[in-house]
Amino acid sequence: MNKTVTRLIPSIILYIFAAIFAAYTVWSYSYCADLISQVKDAGQLAASGNEYDIASFYMSNCGQYAAFALLLAAAGILLQRKPIVQGTPVGVVQDENSKAADEELDEWFDEQQQ
Repeated sequence: MNKTVTRLIPSIILYIFAAIFAAYTVWSYSYCADLISQVKDAGQLAASGNEYDIASFYMSNCGQYAAFALLLAAAGILLQRKPIVQGTPVGVVQDENSKAADEELDEWFDEQQQ
């Protein structure tokens, strides 16, 4: 299989899961908003003084799924990117450097012996 296809399939799967989590986030947010407005209308919750509790309710019911969606989408983008460095392997570079160093040492020792 082509390298592009092997990177594309996992990223598509991650995008699908990100879309599912994003859709669930929207649905959960609308459900939370309806529930909070019903509680306010019933007089069981005052908005002033309970901002932390309301924000905590939203974060515990929707926030984590939004974070999951963002993380999965970011992982899909990272998988789809091309590698930045495409050079010679490290071992090849070290072999060339060691050959050059060996030749220099041989020349130096040959000069010293004469």
